[in-house]
Amino acid sequence: MKKNTENTTVNAYGAVYSDDSTEFTKALSAAKPGEISGRVNLTRKKAIRTAAGGAVRFAAMLLCIIVFLGAAGYVASYAIQYVEQKQQDDYFKKMGQGEIELLYLNTAKKARAAAANSALGQTVETVDPTEITIEKNKEYNEYLETKRAQFLGVQRSYPEVWGWIDLPGLDIDDIIMQSKDNEKYLYHKYNGKYTRYGSIFADYRDSRKVLNNRNLVIYGHNMNTAREMFAPLLDLVTDEEKFRSQLVNIITPDGLYTYKLFSVYDTSASYNYIQTSFTSDEQFLEFCEACKKKSIYKNDVELTKDSKLITLSTCTVRTDGMRWAFHGVLVGISQ
Repeated sequence: MKKNTENTTVNAYGAVYSDDSTEFTKALSAAKPGEISGRVNLTRKKAIRTAAGGAVRFAAMLLCIIVFLGAAGYVASYAIQYVEQKQQDDYFKKMGQGEIELLYLNTAKKARAAAANSALGQTVETVDPTEITIEKNKEYNEYLETKRAQFLGVQRSYPEVWGWIDLPGLDIDDIIMQSKDNEKYLYHKYNGKYTRYGSIFADYRDSRKVLNNRNLVIYGHNMNTAREMFAPLLDLVTDEEKFRSQLVNIITPDGLYTYKLFSVYDTSASYNYIQTSFTSDEQFLEFCEACKKKSIYKNDVELTKDSKLITLSTCTVRTDGMRWAFHGVLVGISQ
């Protein structure tokens, strides 16, 4: 094949045809088969690398968006919880100061209100108004009436309110809830709204009449970062002197029940430290003795078959399978 002038080519047989080739087609015609294959492979690899890089960038951007939305959701949730808690605290404060008008203006009305709000769960018991007496000139009288007015006011709208708990010297001063199981108030407030803090709540097996409980069991989350619910209890773990003197006040329509702590220890959630019923006095005394032996501190209290215990339970934060147990014994009643 040879080239003629005027951009034509004559082949070996004498045929003449026009030469319309471009620089690319000329290079392609001159290239060896191996070179063409190599260029195709390089182009394919480049395309793959480009596509992979785009996918990585998209995934990274998507991850950033997810993280941002998660963080924003957490901040919003925390802000909502803070507002809810402040509203609740302000409401209780106004009730205690008399800024919110209550029906409990005298002893008789308080007794009738207590009887009217006594039904709950599996342990419904009517409170006889004649059994509720307000002792005058007692140290705890004004304190008792303020606390009782606070939770009874809430109980009128939310009948699952069980009572009130207050640990003098610790930042635990709140209503106690109770439902037909031990799940509802793990992540719900007294008004039924979801909250990661949950509520302080009585075991569903607890009787509303405090003296019917040989071991009154009450739960609360250890929200350590926010110092909410039962988190302040952990202050007692590192302060033996404070633990020895710590009292727990439980206020119900019946009156004020004061317990003194005598045992604290961490244990497996599978251990039955929340036992509420006992087949015999001997079994109850064995339980009492086990509580004393497990304690990291020794508090010299006398426990008999007639003793009334309280158990406060919270998580240890270290692992889901562990709990802190605080046991106390009833040392005083004010009505």
